[in-house]
Amino acid sequence: MKGLTLTLTALVIAALAINVVLAQGTLPGSGWWTGEQVQNVGDARANVVITVYDKNTSQTWTATRQIDPGASYTFTPFDTELSNMAAQGSAIVSADQPIKAIVNVTNVKAGSFGQEGGKAAAQYQGVDASATSTTLLFPLVKGDYYGNTTSFYVQNAGSAAATAQAVFKMRTGAVYTYTTPSIGPGQMVVFSIYDAGYTPPANPDGRVGSLIVTSAQPLAGVSLEHKTVENPATLLQGTRGFTSADYDTKAYAPVIKHQWYGRFTGIQVQNPGTSDITVTVTYKGTSGTCNGRTYTESHSVPAGGAYTFVQFAGYTPLEPPCLASATIEGTGEFVALVNEGALSGYTPAGITYSAIPNKSATTKVSAPLFKDNYYNNTSGLQIQNVGTARATNVVATFKCTTVGGSSFTAVSQPRAIDPGAAYLFFRPSTMAGVFTSSNPFVSDRVNCAVTVTGDQPIVVIVNEMGWGVSMDDNNYEGFNLTP
Repeated sequence: MKGLTLTLTALVIAALAINVVLAQGTLPGSGWWTGEQVQNVGDARANVVITVYDKNTSQTWTATRQIDPGASYTFTPFDTELSNMAAQGSAIVSADQPIKAIVNVTNVKAGSFGQEGGKAAAQYQGVDASATSTTLLFPLVKGDYYGNTTSFYVQNAGSAAATAQAVFKMRTGAVYTYTTPSIGPGQMVVFSIYDAGYTPPANPDGRVGSLIVTSAQPLAGVSLEHKTVENPATLLQGTRGFTSADYDTKAYAPVIKHQWYGRFTGIQVQNPGTSDITVTVTYKGTSGTCNGRTYTESHSVPAGGAYTFVQFAGYTPLEPPCLASATIEGTGEFVALVNEGALSGYTPAGITYSAIPNKSATTKVSAPLFKDNYYNNTSGLQIQNVGTARATNVVATFKCTTVGGSSFTAVSQPRAIDPGAAYLFFRPSTMAGVFTSSNPFVSDRVNCAVTVTGDQPIVVIVNEMGWGVSMDDNNYEGFNLTP
């Protein structure tokens, strides 16, 4: 490839699920397609190459783009080079500058893609090649658990073909195993617990658990939660699999909800070790009745198993309505994710994100995808101070492109955030006083890449919702960078 003379930075992206057919272990309905938003987090213009691998053959497709520092580009099936790519597959993105990527999976109608009536959407992180592993952990598995099932997309990030073994462990102690077909380098497989000979038991605890996937080759993986049967699909939740690089005794969850505008969350903690551990969750209220208050709860988590801290009436110390952030601490290493759902009587919607390990926290974060009323979608960017002192210089820089193709850079005034607390950017086009006079947020209907810096360690979660339309919510975790 001409012009690529520097060492390449690579990310692997599983689950390029485009026009997926209805089958066990795949997404319900039809019309699924994806966009991959790639941000250049380096100091010079990046030459970026995406290579798409067909799930079932050796065929590949490539596209190349240049991206300025701090800016981003979205690869979609609307790109000429990718318009005839595989119905289902995976991708590797390479560049001559450091990059980060977010994948958006949806069935929302757009031109010839999507399904009429489709409202589902999910987002997840592209995985840096250095963060792949021969062992993947997924804290949450569902097999028709209250109508929801989880599908897993596992990509071979190695150099040789290999199988992978999936071991599902349910709350009841039941264990199911599945060995995948051989997976070629760069390619992927998709499966669910049903592929392991599973039949949903009467006991709901037998329908929920956790998963460990192992292989002789390094893997990248994604979990996508959906309705077991739905056509067209209206709900989808996604996040990446964990590796040993994510294990920690402390992690952060910037967005926790208890009866917050019809939503509640659950923190699923998975113990990868061989001994039981005790996990304590400390909540700091950021809005609602719980604002400014601190709450704690603890529970044991069995070796190799998982436990859910549910922010639901009768199960949580939080006082509703409550928007909070959480710090999770264990007597041993763990991984955790946060699952959000709608309360009975409210419009169904759901999101999932990974709790961010303490060792990953830095004073600089990349958020490749942020929207302010962009084609009826709007994002919220929640910044949590995970340091030990009050942060007084948290600054967000938005590099935005309008629907008309023009661009601008907006820079916020320094924000102050107390330890453990959080600050939210939502509809920044309406937050005039928050931005500098020299770099205001001049317009809505924009798609942005965001870089956040602070004088204390910070973590970021980005949520996206329909704006003026009824559709599913989605979100992803910000990328912590070395300042």
